[in-house]
Amino acid sequence: MQLFLRRISFFLEALLNGSYILLFTLNQNKKIPHRILSEEQIQSYLDIGAYIVPIVILVVLIINYLKSENLQDFLRKYVFSLIVFVPLLLTLGDQEFSYWLVTVHLFSSFLSLYEIDQNKTKDVQTVMEATFLYKLKMRPAQFVILSFIGLILFGTVLLILPVASPPGKSLSLIDALFMSTSAVCVTGLASVSVADQLSLFGQLVLLALIQMGGLGIMTLYSSMTIFLGKNMAMRHRVVMQDVLDIGSMADLITMIVNILKYTFFIELWGVVVLTIGFSFEGYEFGQALYFGFFHAISAFCNAGFGLLNNSLESYASSPLISGTISVLIILGGLGFIVLKEIKQTVVERKPYHTMTVHSRLAINTTFILITIGAFYIFFSEYMHGLDSFDLLDKIQVAFFQSVTTRTAGFNSVGLNSFYSHTLYFMCILMFIGGSPGSTAGGIKTTTFAILIQSVRSTLRGRPHVEFFKRKVPSQLVVTSTSIVIISLMMISFFLLVIMKVETQQTFLTLFFESISAFGTVGLSLGLTPYLTVAGKLVIITLMYIGRVGPLTLALAIGQKSSIQGALEYPETKIMIG
Repeated sequence: MQLFLRRISFFLEALLNGSYILLFTLNQNKKIPHRILSEEQIQSYLDIGAYIVPIVILVVLIINYLKSENLQDFLRKYVFSLIVFVPLLLTLGDQEFSYWLVTVHLFSSFLSLYEIDQNKTKDVQTVMEATFLYKLKMRPAQFVILSFIGLILFGTVLLILPVASPPGKSLSLIDALFMSTSAVCVTGLASVSVADQLSLFGQLVLLALIQMGGLGIMTLYSSMTIFLGKNMAMRHRVVMQDVLDIGSMADLITMIVNILKYTFFIELWGVVVLTIGFSFEGYEFGQALYFGFFHAISAFCNAGFGLLNNSLESYASSPLISGTISVLIILGGLGFIVLKEIKQTVVERKPYHTMTVHSRLAINTTFILITIGAFYIFFSEYMHGLDSFDLLDKIQVAFFQSVTTRTAGFNSVGLNSFYSHTLYFMCILMFIGGSPGSTAGGIKTTTFAILIQSVRSTLRGRPHVEFFKRKVPSQLVVTSTSIVIISLMMISFFLLVIMKVETQQTFLTLFFESISAFGTVGLSLGLTPYLTVAGKLVIITLMYIGRVGPLTLALAIGQKSSIQGALEYPETKIMIG
Protein backbone atom coordinates (compact mmCIF):
# COMPACT_ATOMS: atom_id res chain seq x y z
CA MET A 1 0.00 0.00 0.00
CA GLN A 2 2.82 2.38 0.88
CA LEU A 3 4.55 1.69 -2.42
CA PHE A 4 1.29 2.44 -4.25
CA LEU A 5 0.84 5.74 -2.38
CA ARG A 6 4.41 6.72 -3.13
CA ARG A 7 3.96 6.13 -6.84
CA ILE A 8 0.64 7.96 -6.94
CA SER A 9 2.01 11.03 -5.14
CA PHE A 10 5.05 11.23 -7.42
CA PHE A 11 2.96 10.67 -10.56
CA LEU A 12 0.57 13.44 -9.51
CA GLU A 13 3.38 15.86 -8.78
CA ALA A 14 5.30 15.01 -11.94
CA LEU A 15 2.22 15.42 -14.12
CA LEU A 16 0.80 18.67 -12.71
CA ASN A 17 3.78 20.49 -11.25
CA GLY A 18 6.04 19.14 -14.00
CA SER A 19 3.68 20.60 -16.61
CA TYR A 20 3.78 23.97 -14.84
CA ILE A 21 7.60 23.90 -14.73
CA LEU A 22 7.78 23.02 -18.43
CA LEU A 23 5.29 25.72 -19.48
CA PHE A 24 7.01 28.41 -17.38
CA THR A 25 10.46 27.46 -18.74
CA LEU A 26 9.32 27.47 -22.37
CA ASN A 27 7.50 30.76 -21.92
CA GLN A 28 10.51 32.46 -20.33
CA ASN A 29 12.66 31.40 -23.27
CA LYS A 30 10.03 32.38 -25.88
CA LYS A 31 9.86 28.81 -27.17
CA ILE A 32 6.04 28.59 -27.44
CA PRO A 33 4.73 29.55 -30.93
CA HIS A 34 1.81 31.97 -30.67
CA ARG A 35 -0.08 29.94 -33.25
CA ILE A 36 -0.35 27.21 -30.60
CA LEU A 37 -1.02 29.39 -27.55
CA SER A 38 -1.51 33.13 -27.40
CA GLU A 39 0.26 35.23 -24.78
CA GLU A 40 -3.02 35.71 -22.91
CA GLN A 41 -3.67 31.98 -22.81
CA ILE A 42 -0.16 31.26 -21.56
CA GLN A 43 -0.45 33.81 -18.76
CA SER A 44 -3.86 32.45 -17.86
CA TYR A 45 -2.54 28.90 -17.58
CA LEU A 46 0.45 30.08 -15.52
CA ASP A 47 -1.82 32.06 -13.17
CA ILE A 48 -3.98 28.99 -12.64
CA GLY A 49 -0.91 26.80 -12.23
CA ALA A 50 0.53 29.09 -9.55
CA TYR A 51 -2.55 28.33 -7.45
CA ILE A 52 -2.66 24.61 -8.30
CA VAL A 53 0.93 23.71 -7.41
CA PRO A 54 0.53 24.42 -3.65
CA ILE A 55 -2.57 22.21 -3.68
CA VAL A 56 -0.53 19.42 -5.28
CA ILE A 57 2.18 19.79 -2.61
CA LEU A 58 -0.54 19.68 0.05
CA VAL A 59 -1.96 16.47 -1.41
CA VAL A 60 1.53 14.98 -1.48
CA LEU A 61 2.00 15.94 2.16
CA ILE A 62 -1.29 14.28 3.10
CA ILE A 63 -0.36 11.09 1.24
CA ASN A 64 3.06 11.05 2.90
CA TYR A 65 1.46 11.54 6.30
CA LEU A 66 -0.91 8.61 5.69
CA LYS A 67 1.95 6.26 4.91
CA SER A 68 4.08 7.43 7.86
CA GLU A 69 4.10 5.49 11.11
CA ASN A 70 3.52 8.56 13.28
CA LEU A 71 3.94 12.34 13.33
CA GLN A 72 7.58 12.11 14.35
CA ASP A 73 8.33 9.77 11.47
CA PHE A 74 6.48 12.12 9.10
CA LEU A 75 8.40 15.20 10.25
CA ARG A 76 11.72 13.38 10.07
CA LYS A 77 11.21 12.24 6.50
CA TYR A 78 9.18 15.06 4.94
CA VAL A 79 10.22 18.23 6.74
CA PHE A 80 11.60 19.53 3.42
CA SER A 81 8.13 19.35 1.86
CA LEU A 82 6.78 21.43 4.73
CA ILE A 83 9.57 23.96 4.26
CA VAL A 84 8.54 24.31 0.61
CA PHE A 85 4.78 24.35 1.27
CA VAL A 86 4.75 27.22 3.80
CA PRO A 87 6.43 29.80 1.49
CA LEU A 88 4.12 28.67 -1.34
CA LEU A 89 1.13 29.61 0.81
CA LEU A 90 2.65 32.94 1.83
CA THR A 91 3.35 33.88 -1.80
CA LEU A 92 0.25 32.26 -3.27
CA GLY A 93 -0.12 33.18 -6.93
CA ASP A 94 3.48 34.30 -7.50
CA GLN A 95 4.47 32.51 -10.72
CA GLU A 96 8.26 32.76 -10.53
CA PHE A 97 8.54 31.99 -6.80
CA SER A 98 6.23 29.01 -7.23
CA TYR A 99 8.31 27.86 -10.17
CA TRP A 100 11.55 27.78 -8.16
CA LEU A 101 10.06 26.02 -5.16
CA VAL A 102 8.17 23.33 -7.05
CA THR A 103 11.22 22.63 -9.25
CA VAL A 104 13.38 21.92 -6.21
CA HIS A 105 10.61 19.89 -4.56
CA LEU A 106 10.04 17.78 -7.68
CA PHE A 107 13.75 16.95 -7.80
CA SER A 108 13.60 15.99 -4.11
CA SER A 109 10.60 13.76 -4.80
CA PHE A 110 12.48 12.11 -7.64
CA LEU A 111 15.36 11.25 -5.29
CA SER A 112 12.95 9.92 -2.67
CA LEU A 113 11.81 7.23 -5.12
CA TYR A 114 14.98 5.33 -4.23
CA GLU A 115 14.16 5.14 -0.52
CA ILE A 116 12.87 1.92 1.02
CA ASP A 117 11.76 1.45 4.61
CA GLN A 118 14.02 -1.32 5.84
CA ASN A 119 12.17 -1.83 9.08
CA LYS A 120 9.33 -3.50 7.21
CA THR A 121 11.46 -5.86 5.18
CA LYS A 122 12.82 -9.15 6.35
CA ASP A 123 15.67 -9.85 3.99
CA VAL A 124 17.57 -8.54 1.01
CA GLN A 125 15.38 -10.31 -1.53
CA THR A 126 12.22 -8.80 -0.02
CA VAL A 127 13.74 -5.33 -0.22
CA MET A 128 14.91 -5.86 -3.79
CA GLU A 129 11.51 -7.07 -4.91
CA ALA A 130 9.79 -4.11 -3.24
CA THR A 131 11.69 -1.48 -5.19
CA PHE A 132 10.38 0.33 -8.22
CA LEU A 133 13.64 -0.22 -10.07
CA TYR A 134 13.52 -3.94 -9.45
CA LYS A 135 10.08 -4.06 -11.01
CA LEU A 136 11.65 -2.51 -14.07
CA LYS A 137 14.32 -5.26 -14.01
CA MET A 138 16.96 -2.56 -13.68
CA ARG A 139 20.50 -3.65 -12.95
CA PRO A 140 23.10 -1.52 -11.09
CA ALA A 141 24.80 -0.51 -14.35
CA GLN A 142 21.51 0.72 -15.78
CA PHE A 143 20.74 2.57 -12.57
CA VAL A 144 24.08 4.42 -12.79
CA ILE A 145 23.41 5.37 -16.40
CA LEU A 146 19.89 6.66 -15.76
CA SER A 147 21.03 8.60 -12.69
CA PHE A 148 23.52 10.55 -14.77
CA ILE A 149 20.94 11.15 -17.50
CA GLY A 150 18.51 12.50 -14.91
CA LEU A 151 21.13 14.86 -13.48
CA ILE A 152 22.12 16.06 -16.96
CA LEU A 153 18.52 16.84 -17.90
CA PHE A 154 17.93 18.60 -14.59
CA GLY A 155 21.05 20.71 -15.15
CA THR A 156 19.90 21.52 -18.68
CA VAL A 157 16.60 22.87 -17.35
CA LEU A 158 18.41 25.09 -14.84
CA LEU A 159 20.94 26.41 -17.35
CA ILE A 160 18.29 27.30 -19.91
CA LEU A 161 16.53 29.58 -17.42
CA PRO A 162 16.84 33.32 -18.07
CA VAL A 163 18.40 33.84 -14.63
CA ALA A 164 21.29 31.54 -15.63
CA SER A 165 22.49 34.03 -18.24
CA PRO A 166 23.49 37.71 -18.00
CA PRO A 167 20.88 40.32 -19.01
CA GLY A 168 20.27 40.33 -22.74
CA LYS A 169 21.82 36.89 -23.25
CA SER A 170 20.48 33.33 -23.14
CA LEU A 171 21.61 29.79 -23.80
CA SER A 172 20.10 27.73 -26.56
CA LEU A 173 18.75 24.30 -25.67
CA ILE A 174 21.68 22.51 -27.32
CA ASP A 175 24.25 24.70 -25.52
CA ALA A 176 22.50 24.19 -22.18
CA LEU A 177 22.51 20.42 -22.77
CA PHE A 178 26.16 20.53 -23.86
CA MET A 179 27.30 22.52 -20.81
CA SER A 180 25.23 20.40 -18.43
CA THR A 181 26.65 17.17 -19.88
CA SER A 182 30.19 18.52 -19.79
CA ALA A 183 29.77 19.53 -16.14
CA VAL A 184 28.11 16.32 -14.95
CA CYS A 185 30.65 14.24 -16.86
CA VAL A 186 33.40 16.51 -15.42
CA THR A 187 34.82 17.08 -18.89
CA GLY A 188 35.37 20.83 -19.24
CA LEU A 189 34.59 21.28 -22.93
CA ALA A 190 32.55 24.49 -23.26
CA SER A 191 30.43 25.52 -26.22
CA VAL A 192 29.98 28.98 -24.63
CA SER A 193 32.13 31.16 -22.40
CA VAL A 194 31.54 30.43 -18.72
CA ALA A 195 32.65 33.96 -17.81
CA ASP A 196 30.64 35.84 -20.45
CA GLN A 197 27.57 33.68 -21.17
CA LEU A 198 26.67 32.52 -17.65
CA SER A 199 25.48 34.68 -14.77
CA LEU A 200 26.55 34.09 -11.18
CA PHE A 201 23.57 31.76 -10.79
CA GLY A 202 24.51 29.90 -13.97
CA GLN A 203 28.11 29.53 -12.83
CA LEU A 204 27.01 28.18 -9.45
CA VAL A 205 24.66 25.72 -11.15
CA LEU A 206 27.57 24.59 -13.32
CA LEU A 207 29.77 24.22 -10.23
CA ALA A 208 27.09 22.20 -8.42
CA LEU A 209 26.80 19.88 -11.43
CA ILE A 210 30.58 19.48 -11.45
CA GLN A 211 30.60 18.55 -7.77
CA MET A 212 27.70 16.12 -8.12
CA GLY A 213 29.19 14.63 -11.27
CA GLY A 214 32.61 14.28 -9.65
CA LEU A 215 31.33 12.58 -6.53
CA GLY A 216 28.64 10.72 -8.44
CA ILE A 217 24.94 11.35 -8.03
CA MET A 218 24.53 8.11 -6.09
CA THR A 219 27.38 8.85 -3.69
CA LEU A 220 25.93 12.31 -3.11
CA TYR A 221 22.45 10.95 -2.49
CA SER A 222 23.78 8.29 -0.12
CA SER A 223 25.66 10.92 1.87
CA MET A 224 22.54 13.09 2.09
CA THR A 225 20.62 10.08 3.36
CA ILE A 226 23.23 9.39 6.04
CA PHE A 227 23.42 12.98 7.27
CA LEU A 228 19.63 13.31 7.40
CA GLY A 229 19.55 10.32 9.70
CA LYS A 230 17.63 8.08 7.29
CA ASN A 231 18.22 4.42 6.63
CA MET A 232 19.86 3.62 3.31
CA ALA A 233 17.83 1.05 1.42
CA MET A 234 19.39 -2.37 1.01
CA ARG A 235 18.95 -2.14 -2.75
CA HIS A 236 20.75 1.18 -2.77
CA ARG A 237 23.56 -0.33 -0.71
CA VAL A 238 23.93 -3.11 -3.23
CA VAL A 239 24.19 -0.60 -6.07
CA MET A 240 26.66 1.58 -4.16
CA GLN A 241 28.73 -1.48 -3.35
CA ASP A 242 28.93 -2.22 -7.05
CA VAL A 243 29.84 1.37 -7.96
CA LEU A 244 32.50 1.86 -5.28
CA ASP A 245 33.85 -1.68 -5.73
CA ILE A 246 33.66 -2.48 -2.01
CA GLY A 247 33.66 -6.09 -0.92
CA SER A 248 31.80 -5.67 2.35
CA MET A 249 28.57 -3.77 2.96
CA ALA A 250 29.80 -3.03 6.46
CA ASP A 251 32.42 -0.70 4.97
CA LEU A 252 30.03 1.10 2.63
CA ILE A 253 28.86 3.92 4.90
CA THR A 254 32.41 4.44 6.18
CA MET A 255 33.66 4.74 2.62
CA ILE A 256 30.96 7.28 1.69
CA VAL A 257 31.77 9.42 4.74
CA ASN A 258 35.48 9.21 3.92
CA ILE A 259 34.81 10.29 0.34
CA LEU A 260 32.98 13.38 1.55
CA LYS A 261 35.59 14.10 4.21
CA TYR A 262 38.54 13.85 1.83
CA THR A 263 36.71 15.88 -0.80
CA PHE A 264 35.86 18.65 1.67
CA PHE A 265 39.33 19.02 3.18
CA ILE A 266 41.23 18.75 -0.11
CA GLU A 267 38.97 21.26 -1.83
CA LEU A 268 39.12 23.54 1.23
CA TRP A 269 42.91 23.47 1.08
CA GLY A 270 42.71 24.28 -2.63
CA VAL A 271 40.34 27.20 -2.00
CA VAL A 272 42.66 28.73 0.61
CA VAL A 273 45.84 28.43 -1.47
CA LEU A 274 44.22 29.53 -4.74
CA THR A 275 42.59 32.50 -3.01
CA ILE A 276 46.04 33.59 -1.86
CA GLY A 277 47.40 32.99 -5.35
CA PHE A 278 44.73 35.06 -7.09
CA SER A 279 45.12 37.78 -4.46
CA PHE A 280 48.81 37.99 -5.32
CA GLU A 281 47.79 38.44 -8.96
CA GLY A 282 45.92 41.64 -8.10
CA TYR A 283 42.34 40.45 -7.54
CA GLU A 284 40.28 41.87 -4.71
CA PHE A 285 39.73 39.43 -1.85
CA GLY A 286 36.06 38.71 -2.70
CA GLN A 287 36.81 37.95 -6.34
CA ALA A 288 39.96 36.02 -5.43
CA LEU A 289 37.92 33.91 -2.99
CA TYR A 290 35.29 33.16 -5.64
CA PHE A 291 37.94 32.31 -8.23
CA GLY A 292 39.69 30.06 -5.72
CA PHE A 293 36.43 28.38 -4.75
CA PHE A 294 35.40 27.71 -8.35
CA HIS A 295 38.78 26.53 -9.64
CA ALA A 296 39.51 24.34 -6.59
CA ILE A 297 36.31 22.32 -7.08
CA SER A 298 36.78 22.22 -10.85
CA ALA A 299 40.39 21.01 -10.49
CA PHE A 300 39.78 18.34 -7.86
CA CYS A 301 36.81 17.00 -9.84
CA ASN A 302 39.05 16.98 -12.92
CA ALA A 303 36.50 19.14 -14.75
CA GLY A 304 38.69 21.83 -16.27
CA PHE A 305 36.08 24.58 -16.27
CA GLY A 306 37.46 28.02 -15.51
CA LEU A 307 36.28 31.59 -15.15
CA LEU A 308 38.90 32.90 -17.56
CA ASN A 309 38.43 32.73 -21.32
CA ASN A 310 42.05 31.65 -21.89
CA SER A 311 41.94 29.01 -19.14
CA LEU A 312 45.13 29.49 -17.05
CA GLU A 313 47.40 30.84 -19.78
CA SER A 314 47.74 34.13 -17.91
CA TYR A 315 49.16 32.28 -14.89
CA ALA A 316 51.52 29.85 -16.61
CA SER A 317 54.41 31.34 -14.64
CA SER A 318 52.60 31.36 -11.29
CA PRO A 319 53.74 28.30 -9.30
CA LEU A 320 51.18 29.02 -6.57
CA ILE A 321 48.23 28.79 -8.98
CA SER A 322 49.41 26.21 -11.51
CA GLY A 323 51.13 24.13 -8.83
CA THR A 324 48.03 24.02 -6.63
CA ILE A 325 45.83 23.15 -9.60
CA SER A 326 48.25 20.33 -10.50
CA VAL A 327 48.14 18.87 -6.98
CA LEU A 328 44.33 19.00 -6.93
CA ILE A 329 44.15 17.27 -10.32
CA ILE A 330 46.52 14.50 -9.23
CA LEU A 331 44.69 13.91 -5.95
CA GLY A 332 41.31 13.87 -7.69
CA GLY A 333 42.64 11.46 -10.30
CA LEU A 334 44.09 8.91 -7.87
CA GLY A 335 40.79 7.72 -6.44
CA PHE A 336 39.33 7.83 -2.95
CA ILE A 337 40.51 4.35 -1.99
CA VAL A 338 44.08 5.27 -2.88
CA LEU A 339 43.84 8.56 -0.97
CA LYS A 340 42.65 6.68 2.10
CA GLU A 341 45.60 4.29 1.92
CA ILE A 342 48.06 7.14 1.39
CA LYS A 343 46.71 8.83 4.52
CA GLN A 344 46.99 5.63 6.56
CA THR A 345 50.51 5.00 5.28
CA VAL A 346 51.68 8.52 6.14
CA VAL A 347 49.91 8.82 9.51
CA GLU A 348 50.87 5.34 10.73
CA ARG A 349 54.32 5.55 9.06
CA LYS A 350 53.90 2.25 7.29
CA PRO A 351 56.29 1.11 4.55
CA TYR A 352 55.15 1.76 0.99
CA HIS A 353 55.05 -1.95 0.15
CA THR A 354 52.34 -2.53 2.77
CA MET A 355 49.81 -0.71 0.58
CA THR A 356 47.51 -2.82 -1.56
CA VAL A 357 48.56 -3.80 -5.05
CA HIS A 358 45.80 -1.61 -6.48
CA SER A 359 47.03 1.53 -4.74
CA ARG A 360 50.68 0.96 -5.57
CA LEU A 361 49.81 0.21 -9.18
CA ALA A 362 47.68 3.36 -9.47
CA ILE A 363 50.36 5.55 -7.86
CA ASN A 364 53.25 4.08 -9.86
CA THR A 365 51.41 4.28 -13.18
CA THR A 366 50.30 7.85 -12.48
CA PHE A 367 53.85 8.91 -11.61
CA ILE A 368 55.33 7.23 -14.68
CA LEU A 369 52.76 8.71 -17.08
CA ILE A 370 53.12 12.24 -15.67
CA THR A 371 56.91 12.02 -15.81
CA ILE A 372 57.02 10.66 -19.36
CA GLY A 373 54.46 13.24 -20.49
CA ALA A 374 56.35 16.14 -18.92
CA PHE A 375 59.66 15.06 -20.48
CA TYR A 376 58.09 14.57 -23.90
CA ILE A 377 56.34 17.96 -23.92
CA PHE A 378 59.44 19.72 -22.55
CA PHE A 379 61.88 18.37 -25.13
CA SER A 380 59.56 18.32 -28.15
CA GLU A 381 58.29 21.87 -27.58
CA TYR A 382 61.45 23.40 -26.08
CA MET A 383 62.17 25.53 -29.16
CA HIS A 384 58.59 25.66 -30.41
CA GLY A 385 55.48 25.91 -28.24
CA LEU A 386 57.48 26.72 -25.10
CA ASP A 387 59.99 28.98 -26.82
CA SER A 388 58.66 32.19 -25.17
CA PHE A 389 59.25 30.88 -21.62
CA ASP A 390 62.47 30.77 -19.62
CA LEU A 391 63.89 27.44 -18.45
CA LEU A 392 62.06 27.21 -15.11
CA ASP A 393 58.76 28.24 -16.69
CA LYS A 394 59.24 25.67 -19.45
CA ILE A 395 59.63 22.95 -16.84
CA GLN A 396 56.58 24.21 -14.98
CA VAL A 397 54.39 24.45 -18.10
CA ALA A 398 55.52 21.03 -19.38
CA PHE A 399 54.69 19.44 -16.02
CA PHE A 400 51.33 21.23 -15.82
CA GLN A 401 50.30 20.18 -19.32
CA SER A 402 51.33 16.59 -18.62
CA VAL A 403 49.19 16.58 -15.46
CA THR A 404 46.19 18.25 -17.06
CA THR A 405 46.00 15.68 -19.87
CA ARG A 406 45.06 13.24 -17.11
CA THR A 407 41.42 14.32 -17.76
CA ALA A 408 41.54 17.77 -16.14
CA GLY A 409 41.25 20.13 -19.13
CA PHE A 410 43.10 23.24 -17.97
CA ASN A 411 45.84 24.62 -20.18
CA SER A 412 48.58 27.14 -19.39
CA VAL A 413 49.72 27.54 -22.99
CA GLY A 414 47.93 27.68 -26.35
CA LEU A 415 47.75 24.11 -27.64
CA ASN A 416 47.56 25.23 -31.25
CA SER A 417 51.22 26.22 -30.94
CA PHE A 418 52.25 22.59 -30.31
CA TYR A 419 53.57 20.18 -32.91
CA SER A 420 51.17 17.56 -34.26
CA HIS A 421 53.19 14.71 -32.74
CA THR A 422 53.00 16.38 -29.32
CA LEU A 423 49.22 16.69 -29.61
CA TYR A 424 49.00 13.04 -30.64
CA PHE A 425 51.06 12.01 -27.61
CA MET A 426 48.73 14.07 -25.42
CA CYS A 427 45.82 12.14 -26.96
CA ILE A 428 47.41 8.90 -25.72
CA LEU A 429 47.62 10.31 -22.19
CA MET A 430 44.03 11.56 -22.39
CA PHE A 431 42.86 8.13 -23.55
CA ILE A 432 44.51 6.45 -20.54
CA GLY A 433 43.11 8.97 -18.06
CA GLY A 434 43.13 8.63 -14.26
CA SER A 435 42.62 5.84 -11.76
CA PRO A 436 39.47 3.81 -10.94
CA GLY A 437 37.15 5.22 -8.30
CA SER A 438 38.35 8.76 -8.98
CA THR A 439 36.83 11.83 -10.60
CA ALA A 440 38.92 11.21 -13.72
CA GLY A 441 37.91 9.53 -16.97
CA GLY A 442 39.70 7.48 -19.62
CA ILE A 443 40.24 3.74 -19.66
CA LYS A 444 42.04 4.16 -16.29
CA THR A 445 45.66 3.71 -15.26
CA THR A 446 45.24 0.20 -13.86
CA THR A 447 43.57 -0.99 -17.05
CA PHE A 448 46.50 0.35 -19.07
CA ALA A 449 49.04 -1.19 -16.69
CA ILE A 450 47.36 -4.62 -16.86
CA LEU A 451 47.29 -4.43 -20.65
CA ILE A 452 51.00 -3.52 -20.87
CA GLN A 453 51.95 -6.21 -18.36
CA SER A 454 49.85 -8.72 -20.29
CA VAL A 455 51.85 -7.96 -23.44
CA ARG A 456 55.11 -8.31 -21.51
CA SER A 457 54.00 -11.65 -20.06
CA THR A 458 53.07 -12.89 -23.54
CA LEU A 459 56.43 -11.86 -25.00
CA ARG A 460 58.25 -13.57 -22.12
CA GLY A 461 56.17 -16.72 -22.44
CA ARG A 462 54.63 -16.40 -18.98
CA PRO A 463 51.12 -17.75 -18.48
CA HIS A 464 50.03 -15.12 -15.93
CA VAL A 465 50.09 -11.36 -15.42
CA GLU A 466 51.87 -10.39 -12.21
CA PHE A 467 52.38 -7.21 -10.17
CA PHE A 468 54.49 -6.97 -7.02
CA LYS A 469 54.69 -10.77 -6.77
CA ARG A 470 50.92 -11.10 -7.01
CA LYS A 471 49.01 -12.83 -9.83
CA VAL A 472 46.22 -10.92 -11.57
CA PRO A 473 43.09 -13.06 -12.18
CA SER A 474 42.57 -13.96 -15.83
CA GLN A 475 39.10 -12.44 -15.76
CA LEU A 476 40.58 -9.03 -14.94
CA VAL A 477 42.97 -9.31 -17.89
CA VAL A 478 40.07 -10.18 -20.19
CA THR A 479 37.99 -7.31 -18.77
CA SER A 480 40.86 -4.84 -19.24
CA THR A 481 41.33 -5.94 -22.83
CA SER A 482 37.58 -5.61 -23.43
CA ILE A 483 37.53 -2.07 -22.03
CA VAL A 484 40.34 -0.98 -24.35
CA ILE A 485 38.81 -2.62 -27.41
CA ILE A 486 35.31 -1.27 -26.72
CA SER A 487 36.76 2.19 -26.10
CA LEU A 488 38.72 2.17 -29.35
CA MET A 489 35.67 0.95 -31.27
CA MET A 490 33.45 3.68 -29.80
CA ILE A 491 35.99 6.44 -30.46
CA SER A 492 36.51 5.20 -34.02
CA PHE A 493 32.78 5.12 -34.69
CA PHE A 494 32.04 8.57 -33.29
CA LEU A 495 35.15 10.01 -34.94
CA LEU A 496 33.82 8.74 -38.24
CA VAL A 497 30.44 10.34 -37.52
CA ILE A 498 31.86 13.72 -36.52
CA MET A 499 34.12 13.72 -39.59
CA LYS A 500 30.96 13.28 -41.63
CA VAL A 501 29.09 16.20 -40.00
CA GLU A 502 32.07 18.56 -39.51
CA THR A 503 33.51 18.47 -43.01
CA GLN A 504 35.27 21.84 -42.70
CA GLN A 505 37.55 20.73 -39.85
CA THR A 506 40.91 18.96 -40.02
CA PHE A 507 41.35 15.36 -38.91
CA LEU A 508 43.72 16.23 -36.05
CA THR A 509 41.31 18.81 -34.64
CA LEU A 510 38.40 16.35 -34.70
CA PHE A 511 40.53 13.49 -33.38
CA PHE A 512 41.80 15.61 -30.49
CA GLU A 513 38.28 16.81 -29.65
CA SER A 514 36.89 13.26 -29.74
CA ILE A 515 39.60 11.83 -27.49
CA SER A 516 39.19 14.76 -25.11
CA ALA A 517 35.44 14.19 -24.92
CA PHE A 518 35.71 10.43 -24.41
CA GLY A 519 38.43 10.81 -21.78
CA THR A 520 36.35 13.57 -20.10
CA VAL A 521 39.43 15.79 -20.35
CA GLY A 522 38.20 19.13 -21.68
CA LEU A 523 41.25 20.17 -23.70
CA SER A 524 40.45 21.52 -27.15
CA LEU A 525 42.15 23.07 -30.16
CA GLY A 526 39.45 25.73 -30.24
CA LEU A 527 36.83 23.68 -32.08
CA THR A 528 34.11 23.36 -29.40
CA PRO A 529 32.32 26.75 -29.77
CA TYR A 530 32.16 26.30 -33.56
CA LEU A 531 30.65 22.83 -33.64
CA THR A 532 27.37 22.39 -35.49
CA VAL A 533 24.33 21.07 -33.65
CA ALA A 534 25.05 17.57 -34.99
CA GLY A 535 28.69 17.87 -33.92
CA LYS A 536 27.69 18.95 -30.42
CA LEU A 537 25.37 15.96 -30.12
CA VAL A 538 28.24 13.64 -31.07
CA ILE A 539 30.54 15.20 -28.46
CA ILE A 540 27.74 15.08 -25.85
CA THR A 541 27.35 11.36 -26.48
CA LEU A 542 31.10 10.78 -26.25
CA MET A 543 31.35 12.71 -22.98
CA TYR A 544 28.52 10.69 -21.51
CA ILE A 545 29.98 7.35 -22.60
CA GLY A 546 33.38 8.37 -21.28
CA ARG A 547 31.95 9.25 -17.88
CA VAL A 548 29.76 6.22 -17.23
CA GLY A 549 32.39 3.94 -18.75
CA PRO A 550 32.21 1.95 -22.00
CA LEU A 551 32.07 -1.39 -20.19
CA THR A 552 29.32 -0.17 -17.84
CA LEU A 553 27.33 0.98 -20.84
CA ALA A 554 27.82 -2.33 -22.61
CA LEU A 555 26.80 -4.29 -19.51
CA ALA A 556 23.72 -2.15 -18.98
CA ILE A 557 22.57 -2.75 -22.54
CA GLY A 558 23.47 -6.37 -23.00
CA GLN A 559 23.99 -8.04 -19.63
CA LYS A 560 21.96 -11.19 -19.10
CA SER A 561 21.05 -12.90 -15.89
CA SER A 562 23.21 -15.87 -15.02
CA ILE A 563 21.69 -19.25 -15.71
CA GLN A 564 22.14 -21.88 -13.06
CA GLY A 565 23.62 -25.10 -14.35
CA ALA A 566 24.74 -23.64 -17.68
CA LEU A 567 26.82 -25.92 -19.87
CA GLU A 568 30.58 -25.46 -20.08
CA TYR A 569 31.81 -26.33 -23.54
CA PRO A 570 35.16 -28.01 -24.30
CA GLU A 571 38.14 -25.88 -25.35
CA THR A 572 39.32 -25.57 -28.93
CA LYS A 573 42.34 -24.09 -30.69
CA ILE A 574 42.29 -21.22 -33.20
CA MET A 575 45.28 -19.92 -35.14
CA ILE A 576 46.08 -16.24 -34.44
CA GLY A 577 48.86 -13.80 -35.28
